[in-house]
Amino acid sequence: MRDVSFAVERGKTVAIIGRNGAGKSTLLQMICGTLTPTDGRIDVRGRVAALLELGAGFNPEFTGRENVYLSASLHGLTREQIDQRFEAIVTFAGIGDYVNQPVKTYSSGMFVRLAFAVIAHVDADILIVDEALSVGDAFFQQKCMRFLLDFKDKGGTLLFVSHDMSAVNALCESAILLRREGDRYTYQTGTPKEIAKVYLRDLYSEKAASLTSETGQPNGSDAGIGQPMLSRPAVADANRNVTRYALDTVPHVAYHASAFRKDGDSFGLGGAQIVAAHFEDEDGNTLSEFHSEDQVRLVIRATVTKNMAYPAIGFVLKDNKAQKLIAESTDSYLRDRAIRIEAGAQVQAVFKMRFPSLIRGEYSIDVAFAEGPGSDHVQHHLMHDVMVLTALGTNLVHGTFGAPSLSVSFDVN
Repeated sequence: MRDVSFAVERGKTVAIIGRNGAGKSTLLQMICGTLTPTDGRIDVRGRVAALLELGAGFNPEFTGRENVYLSASLHGLTREQIDQRFEAIVTFAGIGDYVNQPVKTYSSGMFVRLAFAVIAHVDADILIVDEALSVGDAFFQQKCMRFLLDFKDKGGTLLFVSHDMSAVNALCESAILLRREGDRYTYQTGTPKEIAKVYLRDLYSEKAASLTSETGQPNGSDAGIGQPMLSRPAVADANRNVTRYALDTVPHVAYHASAFRKDGDSFGLGGAQIVAAHFEDEDGNTLSEFHSEDQVRLVIRATVTKNMAYPAIGFVLKDNKAQKLIAESTDSYLRDRAIRIEAGAQVQAVFKMRFPSLIRGEYSIDVAFAEGPGSDHVQHHLMHDVMVLTALGTNLVHGTFGAPSLSVSFDVN
């Protein structure tokens, strides 16, 4: 790698993107000090913690406990400091008694949990994450995203490597695109939006060139025109010489809803406690499976231990980047009723809706019980990621939502 030069200011969040082989991992290893450049110079000011390729920094023969002490000491913590933080590290990782087992017996998800938990507790000034967050379940991914956002808000410096442009846009303030053409490296800097455009243009240009070489026909040729791709038969219009390919109703998205998770991360003053949340149909039957065209009800139940004025229950649906897609609260619509409740009351909020068509993936739901009107409120109990909603069988490829009540047609003249 030559002729690549850039600076990252303290407190900035920077994405490093590029195709496989562009030099991203090599660059990160040089920044971390595990590789030494043969030419040039890298200046790093501050403690660096990195989560690079799976397996880096851990001895597979050691137990999780032994690897925590090994890895944390390599990041500059003393034995006493590690002793003080060990329980917090294990709690963050959520691997329980497996911490006393050799890490060679771990799944990839367990491995990443423990590795990320360590770097989250070493007081790093600079954090480097290389594609590791794609491993692990939805609950842990959300926990990691909350940590990264909090790290960013507290002024930490983050270098983030990902092929996921939505993650780059969600986390980063600027981006660096690395390219490799033979033995020559080039780079380009800009905002995440600008760099994502260039990256995607390069990606699709390469695909188009590959398609041309394989088929012998340039992109945009008449190969395949007139062959129906949808299940409904094509309809010919003799008067207009038009063939129409149509689907009156686009297939609905299937959803799977997990059970309520009582032990999720939470905080609040404690004047109320959320005890349950679930989806149900209009007859009150609990649902774990439903479709985007179904009328469903999200039910949230809580107990109250103090008198309250303007109590409110709400929920947030988040994607796997912790971006809030839907946020609703009873206060938004019932504030003028000036609701009051007394200590000992059992309360229930019901949100009746049809879920939008979401792109395939896992989404999580936060629920909260607050007191006070509008933004002038306090949280009595906010629970993170109490349910995971998995979108299955969707035809969506890009974006987040599909258009509601959609039908499509394609005419060939």
